[in-house]
Amino acid sequence: MTATLTDADVRDWVLDTLIGEMNVPIERDKVTDDSPIGTSGIDLESLSLVELTLRLEREYGVKIPDTDIEAIGAMTLGQLAADIVRRKGVQ
Repeated sequence: MTATLTDADVRDWVLDTLIGEMNVPIERDKVTDDSPIGTSGIDLESLSLVELTLRLEREYGVKIPDTDIEAIGAMTLGQLAADIVRRKGVQ
């Protein structure tokens, strides 16, 4: 039996990946579900956003079309986590 993926699981994984592997200079305790992925938030630029998307696909076995990458950049962290959980559940 496998555990159900939650928004919190994805959020924690994203923060761990951004800080620990991608060296994005953010303070974990200042990032909330309402923090934008793009400008005036986590502030991922386009190449980092593509890298994060590829890592999400590998980690969670989801497919994120290239056409969705720009939309992900406009999401908040909470919206991104919910989107990945939704994509995982659709498979």
